[in-house]
Amino acid sequence: MAELTKLEEIVLIAIWNLRDDAYGVNIKKKVHELAGKEYFYNTLYTTFDQLLRKDLIRKGFGEPTAVRGGKRKVYFRLTLDGNRALREAYEKQRRLWAGFAVETFREESA
Repeated sequence: MAELTKLEEIVLIAIWNLRDDAYGVNIKKKVHELAGKEYFYNTLYTTFDQLLRKDLIRKGFGEPTAVRGGKRKVYFRLTLDGNRALREAYEKQRRLWAGFAVETFREESA
């Protein structure tokens, strides 16, 4: 399976966390919460397109609502490959950090 970019990984985690509420605005908020960084919608939608091409997510549409002027929300869900990619990314990070302890990063006092 192809490597995920850090943003792809964060977006997949956000979609996984949001489950049935995974649509643009909510994903943007969750990504900001997870990454501690604000991303523009065009950056996120470019990432959605990449994940769709990799078959890691699927896109679906909600019902039109008056609140949105008759527009439908676009929802995203992880595919089986998306779940696998997320699990592999987690396992890779776990292996990479396995030898470190919190104490490793304590700053020495002068």
